[in-house]
Amino acid sequence: MNYNINFQIAALIIVILLLYHFLTQKKLYNINARTFTYVLVLGGLYILLDLLSTLVFMNYRAEHETVILLVITIAYLFDVMLPYILYCCVCIISGEKQRKISGTSAVCTAITVVMLLLILGNIKSGWFFYFDESGTFVTGSGYIFLYIYALAYAVLVIVSAIRNRGENITRKMGIVGEFLVLEGVCMVIQMYTQRLLLTGFGLALGLVFLYLTINNPGDYVDSITGVFDKQYFDKWIEEKLDKKAEFHLIATEFYMLKQVNKVYGSSVGDQMLIQAAQGIQEITGSSQVFRITGNCFLAVAESMAEYETNKQKMEEFFRKPFELNGEKIDFPAVICGIMDGGKMKHEDVILSYIEYLASLIKNTDETVVIQSDDRILEGFHYEKEVEQFLKTAVEQDLFEVYYQPIYWNKEERYITLEALSRLRHPNMGMIPPDVFIGIAEKQGMIAQVGLLQFRRVCRFVKEHEYLMKTLKNVKFNLSPSELLKTGHIQLLINMIREYGLSPRYFQFEITETVATEYSESFCQAVEDFQKAGIGLCLDDFGSGYANLNTVLKLPFSVVKMDRSLLTGVTCDEQAAVFYRSIVMVMQNMGYHIVAEGAETKEEVDLLQTWGVDMIQGYYFSRPLPENELLKLFDKE
Repeated sequence: MNYNINFQIAALIIVILLLYHFLTQKKLYNINARTFTYVLVLGGLYILLDLLSTLVFMNYRAEHETVILLVITIAYLFDVMLPYILYCCVCIISGEKQRKISGTSAVCTAITVVMLLLILGNIKSGWFFYFDESGTFVTGSGYIFLYIYALAYAVLVIVSAIRNRGENITRKMGIVGEFLVLEGVCMVIQMYTQRLLLTGFGLALGLVFLYLTINNPGDYVDSITGVFDKQYFDKWIEEKLDKKAEFHLIATEFYMLKQVNKVYGSSVGDQMLIQAAQGIQEITGSSQVFRITGNCFLAVAESMAEYETNKQKMEEFFRKPFELNGEKIDFPAVICGIMDGGKMKHEDVILSYIEYLASLIKNTDETVVIQSDDRILEGFHYEKEVEQFLKTAVEQDLFEVYYQPIYWNKEERYITLEALSRLRHPNMGMIPPDVFIGIAEKQGMIAQVGLLQFRRVCRFVKEHEYLMKTLKNVKFNLSPSELLKTGHIQLLINMIREYGLSPRYFQFEITETVATEYSESFCQAVEDFQKAGIGLCLDDFGSGYANLNTVLKLPFSVVKMDRSLLTGVTCDEQAAVFYRSIVMVMQNMGYHIVAEGAETKEEVDLLQTWGVDMIQGYYFSRPLPENELLKLFDKE
């Protein structure tokens, strides 16, 4: 019988080209990529042997029967192996862990081994196929089991897809389903026509589908820098952690990227990232470099010696300015070293730890290396425990409000209070406010915390409204996210009305940094406060680089001097002159001044001499819980 082998030749060419492109692209280091490589190689060999066996059929000679049987037997061995490898590939795609052998996998392996042995035994038994005396190829009584075997694996694929439903997995399994349908159609056509050999061609097209949609390395490469992206890191780290493999990580965060983009433009920022990525790859000599965030790369070291060497070389590399279009531009980095990353057990913990390490480096414009150690790791675990407790605290309203009285120099008494958030952990005790407030802002919970706290303040003022006969107001801090969140300010105003309190009882503190960012949302918040008759206080004045022209256009009646400005005023004449000058200028412009952070008598004496209106600090009173605050005012 003459067969049409054109489709087989085309299939072989397709698989060879596909294998070439797959192997010459950036290499993926995970079980999915390895399995697909096996499928490609096995598929190519299957098509090649199918082509050879067809040529043997077409040129049969009795004296070559043994060689012909051997070639056909090898072809059928690959025919048996291919469904098994495809099933393994599908299991990996669907999320089943092939490293942990399940009962189904064990049975499949056993059946495949039996089928392979039966194929080998066919040379003598002729159970699957043989050549009769006339040289005609004859299928044996067991040939039907090859179809049953292939059908069984098709059913297993469907079962696996149903068992592992999920949006991403369903999409991938749909592609696998299309592959099986295509191969099935080709098989039916081949069975019907006999002469038209299409199964190899269907296999080749199916492999192209899998490559383009699931196993294309290009899908996991960052389009700007050419290193692997976060999506691939998720797959890579999951496999590493499952294997409990030893590896070390070096994260490089470019904290000046935003400034570079602002000064030079985003295209220059992209070029800096490209140079950084190339430098990291050259230093590590590895393609296992990932861009996990917009300004952070992660490199992997397999040994401690490699880790130490690479970390040192990276520090030297990023201490030097980058050169772009003949101009030298500094592009410093925070280099975070994590030894034995497998001990962290979870990907999200590793990424959170990198973020934590980078956050420890502040107020620098140089490349800095921070190495993980037991002390830092303990601080990280403390913060994670606080983060977990914070969710419970929000759900159960476990926060407390402390009040720090503010002293009025003119009448020598307390004139106002600042409401301050406190959180007590049942085992760790009081959690520092800057810790839990920072976490709340990062986790997007600060608005909820603020509403819970302000309700407590309103309740306290309502229950002890007599205090407002001597107090001018109660000050309450607002975070940037609270100010800019649509509708949040109106919730605060409505809460005041809900308790039937006068708006003049409250004054909201806004930091100078937020006041400088003159956004539409911020202007709307200020307008809402004005309409409601609620006063505003400019907080932390002098802590940053504010645009005074912008800030002073806003309707603040009180300016609170940042505590950092008070440092050294008792022993540094320049610091004292600077502080006194700011006080004079602000008072001449009609603002009342609050000096924050006064702790000694010398500081208080100077502030009173300079005519500061109000003083807040531990010299007069620390922040007090409600009961102690009431006792303090009862004495007065």
